[in-house]
Amino acid sequence: MNLVEKAKEYCREEYKAYLIYSFIAKNPFVPKKTRDIFDKASKDEYEHYKFWRSISGECTSGFFTVKQWIYVMILWLFGITVVLKLMESSEKHAQIDYKELVESDLRVEGINKIINDEEKHEEMFVENINEGRIRYLSSIALGITDALIELTGIYTGSLGAFANSLSAGLIGLIAGISASISMGVASYTQAKHAGLLKPAVSALYTMIAYFIVALLLALPYFIFTYVLFGFAIMIAICVLIVAYMSFYVSVLHEKSYVKELLENTGLILGIAFALYIVGSVIRQFIGLTID
Repeated sequence: MNLVEKAKEYCREEYKAYLIYSFIAKNPFVPKKTRDIFDKASKDEYEHYKFWRSISGECTSGFFTVKQWIYVMILWLFGITVVLKLMESSEKHAQIDYKELVESDLRVEGINKIINDEEKHEEMFVENINEGRIRYLSSIALGITDALIELTGIYTGSLGAFANSLSAGLIGLIAGISASISMGVASYTQAKHAGLLKPAVSALYTMIAYFIVALLLALPYFIFTYVLFGFAIMIAICVLIVAYMSFYVSVLHEKSYVKELLENTGLILGIAFALYIVGSVIRQFIGLTID
């Protein structure tokens, strides 16, 4: 690949970074200090884009709007840290390529400036971006995982015991609310002994995570009349939640997303199936049906 072709590729990457950083810098829900950091980074990225464009010619396209909105959705769903992690990989490869170009290209000064800017951005992001949801990810994961296992177990194990979906939804929601408080206390105790996180904040994240999952899993039973249909939608929601958390873990810890998703989904559904068998056997003996 000659310099012009490489420059076009780098030009596109720098323009993508400029668009994403600009959006974060203008987002009113992002703290001002963080917005200022991204504003500075976006201006640098735009200068990098102009540098590569001077070599490659025009390199933007309508597809950048699509990419920008994909990253915007990721920002809303997963936060700034995940967006930065996703961009980090391509930027690291670019920095390696830039350093190789320095040895063969006459525009050494311009490329060296870009390398220095990218390294400064990395330092700024590491030092200043400290999202609560990332710091307390273990607490959130505890609440979500426990809720998925316990509540899918309750819904699956009691399948056939409820004569109507409303009863199933109410039982699951009540169990979820009480369990979220219990998990919050457990998280508080765990964080207090570990001494790494604020116990009260850790407990709050665990409780909220558990309650949200409990609410989402109960929702189909309040919407649909048939218990089996509500159960099927509940399982689909369960898989979506697992997919969400698997994406988080795979990006932050640089693991395979597919492997994480399959392992976690298999674990949750395997436990649910086992509890269905247990529930069916128990009902055969006592013949219980809840109106």
